[in-house]
Amino acid sequence: MKKTSFLPVVLFVLFTVGCQGPQFSSEPLGEVDYAKAFRAGRTVLSQYFSIESADAESGKIISRPKAVDAARDRLLGTTPARKVAQMRIRQKGDMVFADVQVYIQRQDVAAIRQMQPVTVDNDVPNRTPADEAAAVTTEQNQAWETTGRDYQLEQKILADLFRALKKGK
Repeated sequence: MKKTSFLPVVLFVLFTVGCQGPQFSSEPLGEVDYAKAFRAGRTVLSQYFSIESADAESGKIISRPKAVDAARDRLLGTTPARKVAQMRIRQKGDMVFADVQVYIQRQDVAAIRQMQPVTVDNDVPNRTPADEAAAVTTEQNQAWETTGRDYQLEQKILADLFRALKKGK
């Protein structure tokens, strides 16, 4: 029998999949005017979230956090939850694309803090006082942990944007 090593396969998966940043849900909007797509994106996202910032030059639209009801967690119990969204309108050649991420976050509790990795750093500290729970205001002491994404809402926002652009033609 020949022995097979899975190490190359595991390393390939880790380096190609595991090292990528967070992915957006994406939708090609077609050959539409970028400014029109950005305005429509802002309008559609504002139907779901309050808008914190929108920059037409970079194409980024960022929402304010929105409080939501969260299911009781086995480890965390009931902690406050919220959703935060960001949309990016980008142009590649003649095509315009919309990318959306909706993060689900839970307020940090001792259980989450205890699950954080323990690191030893004798050189340069890489954590700020706020990371160490040494903030000066109550709002700064609130730490929110991203626990997942709402892919269904991302797809709904993209579908609404696509419909809004088709209706506006």
